[in-house]
Order: sequence, then C-alpha cells, then structure tokens
Amino acid sequence: MIKAYSKDLPYSYIEGFFPTFELIQHKRESLKCVYVSQDALLSDGYKKLVNLLPSDMIITSDKAFSIAKTKENAHVLGVFSKFEDHLDPNQDHLVMVNPSDMGNLGNAMRTLLAFGCHDLALIKPCADKFNPKTVRASMGAIFKIRIQEFESYEAYLREYHRTCYPFVLQKSTPLAETIFVSPCSLVFGNEATGLPPSIYNEHNVRIEQSDEVDSLNLTTSIAVALYQLKIQKNR
Repeated sequence: MIKAYSKDLPYSYIEGFFPTFELIQHKRESLKCVYVSQDALLSDGYKKLVNLLPSDMIITSDKAFSIAKTKENAHVLGVFSKFEDHLDPNQDHLVMVNPSDMGNLGNAMRTLLAFGCHDLALIKPCADKFNPKTVRASMGAIFKIRIQEFESYEAYLREYHRTCYPFVLQKSTPLAETIFVSPCSLVFGNEATGLPPSIYNEHNVRIEQSDEVDSLNLTTSIAVALYQLKIQKNR
C-alpha cells in the first residue's frame, strides 16, 4: 500500500485516467502499479487499463485514495518511481530559476510541451517536480519531457553552452524585436522576485505589456515566449 506523499519517498503518483495512460505510454519503465477505485471498475478507462497492463499491476483499493488525499473524483492512481533525466544539448531549453509554486511548475511543463519543446532545467532551490500537485498540474506532460535539476545557474551554464535569454524588465530588448539563436535557453525567475541581476546579460528580453497590470503570471509569460520562439523557428 502506498504512503502519503513525501519528498523523501522514492515514488510519487498521478491522479486520473488520462495522465495515467500518459505515464504508461511514455514512462512505462518507471511505472510501479495502478490503483483503481471500486467505482471505476465498469468504466471504459478501466477496460483500457486492463488491456494495457498485466493483472498484477492493477490493484483495486479505495483505501489508497484516502491515504493519497486525492480529489473526490479521482478513480485511478498511477504510482511511479522517481526518475532522472539529462537535457538534449541540441534542443532549446526552458530554464526556471527557483520556481516556488508547484502549480506553476506543472503548468510550465504542460506549456513547454504545447509549443513543441521538451527540455526543462530547474535551478535549486525549487518546487518539488514530483509532488502530486506538480504532477497533476502537468496533466501528464512530466512523462513526455526531459527535466534536469541543477544546484545553481552557474552549474547549468557549465554543462550546457549556448545563448541564454533572461526575461527581465531592466535593460532588455522587446520580445518582438528579439532574434533567437538556437539552440538557446529562455530563462525565467521566481514568481515573486524574478531573476537576480547576476543572471542578466546582453540578451535580456522583456515582454511588453500595458501599464494597467503590474505583471504577467509566470506561466503566461513562459507561454508568450515559447510561442514567439516557435513562430521564429517555423519561418
């Protein structure tokens, strides 16, 4: 039986049929088992699950859902071993420096995938990428992208040599006027404090906005930047 999630556990879990199917399809080697509630035994999702997995990997149990403190409508839990990745040095990267909100981190994973990118660098300290809140917000995207954590931004730069574009307000070029040179890295800071000046460089970028709002949400800014990068690459 699973335990309530802890960062020290070697495993985590995802709620819901769709993201569990994403886990099975894209990270099958990490899958440990799937818990199914009694209410789901007649569902189409359960029938599909039976066709995909051996019977000893499917466990019928309502207790698992109370332990995991899932949402009321969660009928399946995909349990998986935590995994490590390395980024592709030939692809563009999204770099998140000290993200603290698990929902934002999970949404950033989903946004990254939505615009055709698959590499995410996380600079510590950062939100737990395997916390069920993060995994749930990613809607299964966590199983389809590469994520690598670094002790510092300098450690990231030592391993991956490329042009980095920090998104800041000070001394920066408007996004619409920025020409990205791939493979590159789009660098975003913490939700509350942004990027420290030590990360600024000659390629600073800003997303122009009206004076009627203080700032854009982090994942909204990431979406705008990734969309612009995609548009440029498709020209």
